[in-house]
Formats: sequence, C-alpha cells, structure tokens
Amino acid sequence: MRITCPGCRNPMTRPGLVACPVCELVLTGPDAQELWWVDDQLARLTRRRRDLIARLYGPVPVTWPVMVGPQPALVDVSRVGVRNVLLVLGGLLLGIAAVAFTVISWGSLSLGARALILVSLTGVTLGVVWPLARRGLSATAETLAVIGLLLVGLECYAAYAGGLFGLQDVDGRWYAAWAAAAVTVGWSVYAWVAPLRAPRPLAIVIGQLPLPLGAFALDVPVSGMVFTLLLLSLLDLGVWSMVATARERGVAAALGALSWSAGGFTALLMAHTTSSEQSAALLVFAAGVALSWAVFVERKFAIATGLTLSVGATAALPLTERWEPAAAAAIALVVMAGALLLPVRLRRMAAIGGLLTLGIATLIVLPSAVFTLVSPLRHLDDVWTGTMIALPSDQHDSAPIVLALLAVALCVLVRVAAPPVAALAVLVIPDLAYPVLPALMVALAALLAGWAALDRQVHVSAGLTAVSAGLWAVAEALATEAATLGVLGALTVGGIVCAVVPVLRSGAAATASLALGGFAATLGLTVDLPVHQAAFGVLAAAALGLAASAWLRDVPTEVAACMVGMAGVVMTATHPTYLSLALSLGGVLAFAVALRADRRPAAGWVCSVLMVAAWWVRLGASDIAAPEAYTLPISVALLVLGFLRRRSVESPPSSWAAYGPGLAATLVPSLMAAWAGEPGEPRALILAAAALAITLVGARTRLQALLILGGTVLAFDAGRQLAPYAVEALVRLPGWFPVAVIGLLVLVVGATYEHRLRDLRRLRDAVTRLG
Repeated sequence: MRITCPGCRNPMTRPGLVACPVCELVLTGPDAQELWWVDDQLARLTRRRRDLIARLYGPVPVTWPVMVGPQPALVDVSRVGVRNVLLVLGGLLLGIAAVAFTVISWGSLSLGARALILVSLTGVTLGVVWPLARRGLSATAETLAVIGLLLVGLECYAAYAGGLFGLQDVDGRWYAAWAAAAVTVGWSVYAWVAPLRAPRPLAIVIGQLPLPLGAFALDVPVSGMVFTLLLLSLLDLGVWSMVATARERGVAAALGALSWSAGGFTALLMAHTTSSEQSAALLVFAAGVALSWAVFVERKFAIATGLTLSVGATAALPLTERWEPAAAAAIALVVMAGALLLPVRLRRMAAIGGLLTLGIATLIVLPSAVFTLVSPLRHLDDVWTGTMIALPSDQHDSAPIVLALLAVALCVLVRVAAPPVAALAVLVIPDLAYPVLPALMVALAALLAGWAALDRQVHVSAGLTAVSAGLWAVAEALATEAATLGVLGALTVGGIVCAVVPVLRSGAAATASLALGGFAATLGLTVDLPVHQAAFGVLAAAALGLAASAWLRDVPTEVAACMVGMAGVVMTATHPTYLSLALSLGGVLAFAVALRADRRPAAGWVCSVLMVAAWWVRLGASDIAAPEAYTLPISVALLVLGFLRRRSVESPPSSWAAYGPGLAATLVPSLMAAWAGEPGEPRALILAAAALAITLVGARTRLQALLILGGTVLAFDAGRQLAPYAVEALVRLPGWFPVAVIGLLVLVVGATYEHRLRDLRRLRDAVTRLG
C-alpha cells in the first residue's frame, strides 16, 4: 500500500519515519495517529462521494412497488370525538322526544299518570349517573344528567300548564322566577353531590335566570333591568372567586362579561335618553363592576371602566347637547390622568378607556371639521371678486375644544400625530372674520415650523402640516388680490427664513419656491398683464428656485421649481409666439441644470426636447409653408457633429444621442406639414423617399435611431396617404366583412400565440443590439 504524507502528499520512501523529509511534518505521537485516521476517513468519504455522483448521473434505476401488509386507514376523528358526537346526538334526540311528549301527548293522560311518568323518568335519569360513573362511563353519565335537567324544566312547565296545586292562578312571570330559583338551588345541590363535572358549570348557567326573571316580574323600567344585569355580573364575580376548576371559572367569567356587556352598553345608550342623574349613576356603578373584574380576573375590563366612568361623569353634568363633546373630552383626559392612581397593570387599559371616550367625542365633531376643511372649494368661482370666504356658520361649538384636548393627549401618547390635530383645532374656531383667518393660518404655519425645528420627533409631520396650513391660507386669501399677494409674500419670506434651519431646509425651500411662483403670477395679473405675459415672471421664479436647489443640493426644491416652470409654460399655451419663447427659456434653464454633473444626462435630454419644441412651435406660429428650408441646414449640422463625435471618442454615444436630434429636427416638422396637406402632394412623396432611405441606412449600419425614426415616419406618412382610400374601401365592404376579418385575425393570433411571442422577443433583441 502506498503511503503519502498527510501534509504535502509526498510519497514516503520507507515506513517508520519520525518526520516527513520534505515538509518536516511530525509523524509520530497521538496527534499524528489521529491525523492518519482523519486522513483515511477523508479518503474513504471522497471515494463514496464519487461513487454516489456517478450513480446519480447514470440511468434511473427501475423501482418496483413493494408489497406490504395492510396499513391502518387514515382517520379524521378520534375515538373520543366519535363518542362525544354519538352522546350529544343521542341526548338531543331524547330531549326532543321528551319535549314532544310533554307538549303534544300530555293531554291524553290523567294528571297522576303524567306526574308519575315525568318524576320516574327524571329520577331514573338523574340517579343512574352514579353506577355509570363507577363503571367509567362518565361521558354517558353527563349526557344523562343534562337530559335529567331538561326533564326538570319540563316538569316545571307541565305543573304550571296542568294547574297542579292551583298554579294556574299564579302570575306566569312570578312562577318562572321562583321556578328558576328553585331549580338553581336544587341543581346546585345535585351538582355538589354528583360524581360528575358537567353539572357544576350548568348550575352557574342556570343561576343567571332568577334575577332577570324576577326583575321582569316586578315590571321594572329599563334602568332597573340594567341595574339587575350589572348586579348579576357582580354576583358572577363572586361565583368565580368561589369555584375551583378552570372550566367553572371560565363559565363564570364568560357569563359575567356577557351580563356586564348587556347592562353596560345599555347604560351607555341610555345616557342621551333618560335623566342625567339616573344614567350617570348606572354608568358609575358599571365602572365599579368592571374595575372589580379588572382587579380580580382580567385587566382588559379596565378599558370598560375608563369608558363608562368618563361617559357617566359627562352625563351627570347639566350641559346642552352642543357642549357635551367638549365636556366628555375634558373628563376623558381627567380619567386618563387618574388612571395613574390604579395598580400598574391596570393603568394602560384604563387610559385606553378614556381615550375611547375622547375618540367618540372627536367623531361627533368630525363632520363639522371636515366641512370646514373643504369650505374654500365652494368659493372657487369667487376668486378676486371681493366675496369674503367665511367659514360655515353651522360649526360645532365644541369642535376646537375637543380637537385641542385630543392634540394634548396625542402629545403624550403619539406625539407625531399631534401637529395635524392641533392645526385643525385652530382652524375650526367659530366666528372668525375673513381678514383674520388667512393671517391666523400664516401665523399657525410659522408656529408649526418652529415646532418642527425644535422637536426632531415631529419635524416631518409638523413640517407637512405647516405647508398644508400655508396652502389653506392661500385658498382663503383668494377673495381679494391684495390678500393673495400678502399671503404668498409672507409664505415666501417665511420659507426663506426657515430654510436657514438645517432641519427645515428642504421643505422650507420648496415651499418658498412654490410661493414665489404664485406671487409672481399674482403680481403680474394684478398689474393688468395678460396671462401669457405674466407667465414670464413665473419662469423667473422657477429660475430662482433652480438656482436655490443647485446651491442647497436639494431634490424637493428642484422638483418644486420644475413645477413652477411647467406652470409658466402652460400659461402661454394659448399664444404660440409666447409659447415658443417660454419653451426656449425652459430649455435654457434645463441647460443650466445640465451643467451639474449629477443632472447632466436627464437635464440634457430635457433641454434638447424643449429647444426643439420651441423651434417647431415658432415655425408653426410664423405660418411657414416649407419648414424644410429652416430645418435642413440645422439637421445637417447636427448629423455631422454626431458623426464626428461617434468617431472621435473612445466610448461613442448611442445613435439616439448622436443622430436622433438631427433627424427629428427635420422629419417631425415635415411629417406634420405632410399630414396637414392633401394626399398626393410632392412633399409627402419626398418625405416617404427620405424616410425609406434613412430606414435602409439604419438597417445597413445597424443603428437604432435611424431604423426606428425612419420607419416610424414612413409608416405615418404612408398611413396618411392611404387613409382616404382605405376609408372609401371600407365603406363599400359588406357589414359582415370587418367582423369576419377581425374574428379571423383573433383566431390566427390565438393559434400561433407562442410562436409570435418568440418572434417578438427576437425582434426586440435585434433592435436592442443595434447601435
């Protein structure tokens, strides 16, 4: 066997060497022995790996099914589940039979026979549970116990229906209450002595009936029934504390929560329909019951404590309906503060209850606040007419107080959401005169900007709210020209001042840019300039905004300046001469932006597009009949420059950058002139020939710009020439022919869908590979 060194893999000349003669690796000792063993295992694993790879790359072996013995069937229901279903079904059927016997067949038997049958059945059913439980049939015993309880209820009904012992003279409501109490006591005793688990939770369930039935028998009002349900919930809490098993405690807690929910929410609904003292007392009692549940059982009951306590305190105050939301919001804050006196585990839940009350008060005044927000939209037709844009007169008096208190709560809980609510609270102050409102909103925007500068946690939300307040002030100031100028000027100056603060710089500079554009437009219109002439003041504002964005290196300011510039160009759309000049100024601004290395590609294309568009608009405005006389020299110059640039640099630009502007400068105006003329004119034929030549050159040189531009212009030109003839031919065709052609095309496309997709992919790849 050939022996190699584990370190350098050099063959060993003789065995028994102390060290390798080549790498001087020590080959004796325990560590060397372990290294020899590891090396041997690695060699074995390597051979095994090679064999497995060779086997997996080889032909797939044929595997024959192995015959095994019968497998156990997969089951969906366990044996216990099957047992429970059968017992429940059997008990249900027996219960239905008992009810049918008592209600339907009762009259055919004598009174003694009736009593004997029911008492015997009940006794046997309830007594057989002991031998069944001793034999381990506890589930069957519990089923029979439930049937026995049903029989007890049927006995009570049968005794009253048959007039046993003169019961027919007793009021049915009182009989139901006393019978429920008797059954509750009797069943509780039975549940205590029976060796079963189900009777005890059933005793708790039955125990819910006597109190409500007694209140119903007393013919108490709704408030009395509410008090009864709350008292029942408190008794369920006592039962919960006395029982031991988890099942019994769960039943008691669920029933107690159900009773409190029925009574507590009814009390909340009564707060606006009954006397204040009565509903307040019920709500305070409900809060105490919920607090008891929160202390002993589940802390989430403290939410109900805070809610009912705050609403109850509000109901106790002699207030009109217009001021109730403000009082509820104030008391909710007091409850939230008072929650700090509770144990630590209950504080948060009680505060949430107070916050729910505050939310309900906010929902009440919210429609008024929303109506105030959209009020400027109703006066868009009254711009600069002198009509005072006043706030709606039907505002809720409590709205500013509720929103202010909500803002205070949010400052403690979720501070980032506080600025918008605080601004809305100022906005909905009623009876604000028109001249005061825009100034107030500008001052509010300044305060919000200061808040954003001082508090890093809310600088985004407060800054956005400040901008929104400024826009709302502008909308409110549209009644007169002077007010509009004043608000826009104030916003411009405020934005410039706020831009000094680093935290506010981005948003403030963008706001100042937008406000300056609006100020320039308003100033131009106030001095009786036409809209298309006032647009150049807007373009000047855009230039200042772009300069500021370049100095600040701020993207939002640059976007705002571009929006102002677009607005200036749009203002000249109705006058082609001024539109051409505006487009050219926009191109100059884009060229200035393109001087920055990080903006050069995008701004360069925008500059080219604006300049070419300005040129085309100018040609159209001058009624030039032959635009080629003006476009061809420039196109030739641009094509020569593009050719030299592609030949002179190491990394040549694409064909679009080199030849696209030169080709488009002549092809597009010529195509527009050809479309405006009549079919068959020489210009159209010359343009088609030129476009065909450009397309062929692009195909020969594999240049994308030439191929696509030439082909597009050729297609549009040919379509314009053939359009009248195609329309005339279509008119002469029978009505079914277009439908048949469309159907055939759809059928062909559907039949060869995959093949067409492959061809389209090949065409896309071919076009993409062009220069």
